Amino acid sequence: MLRFNVLETQGARVAAFTERSDGDCASRAANDANSGRIRAARACGIAPERVVYAGQVHGNRVGRATTAHAEAGGGAFPATDALITDRRDVPLGILVADCTPVYLLDPERPAIGLAHAGREGTRADIAGETVRAMAAAYGCEPGRMVAVIGPSAGPDRYEVSEEMAAAWVAQGLPARGRLLDLWEANAGLLEAAGLRRGRIHIAGRCTISDDRFFSHRRDADGGRNLALLML
Repeated sequence: MLRFNVLETQGARVAAFTERSDGDCASRAANDANSGRIRAARACGIAPERVVYAGQVHGNRVGRATTAHAEAGGGAFPATDALITDRRDVPLGILVADCTPVYLLDPERPAIGLAHAGREGTRADIAGETVRAMAAAYGCEPGRMVAVIGPSAGPDRYEVSEEMAAAWVAQGLPARGRLLDLWEANAGLLEAAGLRRGRIHIAGRCTISDDRFFSHRRDADGGRNLALLML
């Protein structure tokens, strides 16, 4: 399991991303004792039933998670691709297998956000929407936020059709031919939302080329990695 010290040393209790060795996190069944997500949560000191998940529809809607959501058994916010909270012990979770997890922390407020930024979510600026939602809901200052762009399809392996690449480039997002750069795209969107470039950290781990992670493009086996974030 990867732990992002840049967030955990500034106020996040948990900022983690599972590897294949941690188990498949795709199962949402609360009683599935073999679920990687249950074991991963427990390994991070989190009660699995408290994790609040984004519903993930490749859009840019942001949900606001509260203590009541965690105490009600977590579950998924419908039709959301990002979650924010300023509550302690409200763990946020998203599932990915090539899409980009974007972790956000305002260490002074404090508050956190976790976004699912695949190709369409990135085009819809889910990362920027999450920053703006944190500012509106909690008075967070983008200039003091810290971000981590987690493991996902890398810029040397994420190849799409010519039409998809053209639509991506038409929005001013970075590509090299038919290879899209999710990492730099989301970094640029965070910067446009007010984050300082030096406070945006790219993990630089490609889920397609690195078989330590589940990858839909490489395996298409339904396996998922879990991103967790909690104050």
